[in-house]
Amino acid sequence: MKPMNTSTQTPSHHIHENLGVWASSEIPLVSVIVPNYNHAHFLPERFLSIRSQTFKDYELIVLDDASSDHSLEIIRNELSDFPHLLMTNDRNSGSPCSQWLKGIKKARGRYIWIAESDDSCPPTFLATILECMGQEVLLSYCRSSEIDANGTHISEDSFYWPEAFDSKLWKKSFSISSDQFCRRFLTQGNVIPNASAVIFRRDQALTCMSIQPILGNFLFAGDWLFWLHYLTNTDGHVCYIPNVQSWFRSHSTTTRALSRDKARASRHISEFCQVDSMISDYQPEQRLRKCQHRMLSPGWDWIFVEYIQRIKPSIFELLIGHGLHGSLRLQFPLRLILSRQVHSHAFPRLSRLIYGACLTWRIGQAKAIGYIKQLLA
Repeated sequence: MKPMNTSTQTPSHHIHENLGVWASSEIPLVSVIVPNYNHAHFLPERFLSIRSQTFKDYELIVLDDASSDHSLEIIRNELSDFPHLLMTNDRNSGSPCSQWLKGIKKARGRYIWIAESDDSCPPTFLATILECMGQEVLLSYCRSSEIDANGTHISEDSFYWPEAFDSKLWKKSFSISSDQFCRRFLTQGNVIPNASAVIFRRDQALTCMSIQPILGNFLFAGDWLFWLHYLTNTDGHVCYIPNVQSWFRSHSTTTRALSRDKARASRHISEFCQVDSMISDYQPEQRLRKCQHRMLSPGWDWIFVEYIQRIKPSIFELLIGHGLHGSLRLQFPLRLILSRQVHSHAFPRLSRLIYGACLTWRIGQAKAIGYIKQLLA
């Protein structure tokens, strides 16, 4: 990815050390980084899931991004007897991935686990994923299932987002080159849907420091950009296992939740458009071919559906692609016509009427053909 000339003010932070592993000269294999913002309610379960890991060679780094709830009190109470490093901001950074980079820079382990503060996992997570981290492997991740705000499992059989891009691949274990993984999948959408399900290499991740000013402007799509930059700047492999070893928590304040705030929804879509532009800059020689391919294939219909669901545009705004930018705005009118998935979200009543009429016509046509064949028999 090409760095942009963008700058953001970095909030000042304070470091609080709880002696233990931090006073030791031994380097841990894994650095567990817990970025937190206003997730006080979920922190006890998150820390319990980390402390319960069967694999113990890790250090713990907690980053609080100027939470306005009682997160700091919970952190100090829950970890009073456990070695950790706590870093706190004076004001909110506005960017989850800026916090990731701060933790990665401070980390000492060979591998990084971004354990999001509102997620959870079974005790076998680290041991299971680390088994996949061979010499050539840059990143390993597992399937995630959803839990609600109370920790109740929603369904382990629910639709898994990456399967929208390949219905069979993510049902089994696989290892693929980072270049192929990016070209086939990651340039189409974020097929690493949950950072808490990922283990990756610290030294290679330091290359992402070069895009820190860009990531500082992203609230919703920063993780997608982070994975793209990390995997396109290093040769290696990506490994995946279909075992559910991570639990993603769905709740009203998660960044994925649909928002009634028009500005927040617009920013969500705008960030997707920005990542799309950066992908085009990454592969300029394929820009025209990719644009033509997307107009005629359903690969990027997901972003248009998100646009319709989040922005809720009027019919006039739909026709001009209001809220979309760059090549996505050019592609949208044709996909609105050609894609049943897109136009069924844009015009649900009309789509059902047309589909019903077509189905009735096909049934009638089939009956007529059958009747004619009987007459001719």
